[in-house]
Amino acid sequence: MEQTMDAKLKHLEFIQAAIARMATNSFLFKGWAITIAAGLSAFAAVESRKALLVIALASTFLFWGLDGYYLWLERGFVELHKQVASKSEADVDFSMAVDKQHAACRWFRTCWRPHLWIFYGTIIAIDLVAISLLRSK
Repeated sequence: MEQTMDAKLKHLEFIQAAIARMATNSFLFKGWAITIAAGLSAFAAVESRKALLVIALASTFLFWGLDGYYLWLERGFVELHKQVASKSEADVDFSMAVDKQHAACRWFRTCWRPHLWIFYGTIIAIDLVAISLLRSK
């Protein structure tokens, strides 16, 4: 009995570690998105190069997509954690498979979570304003 309970707790720890990794990746993507957008925008302002702002804009969209992917994975692992926690100790199988049914649609919906579109949307809006200002020069 004690061995099976230890197995269930170990499985839950594995899932929790995966959740923590996904959250860390999401945090890092936000930091990199701001750093790259700000750096390229600064160089674009000094050099009056619209191409750098377009690269900043494209990289922001890429980070948005990656951040949404890792948030989608994190939510999948949270659901897996709930499932494993509700299982009996005898049913522990150490599976780390998240539900990938309708993955693309669920990823896209995750990308449009309010905190993501506000965060990345703000960066994109600033880049677009800067591009329009450089265009008028």
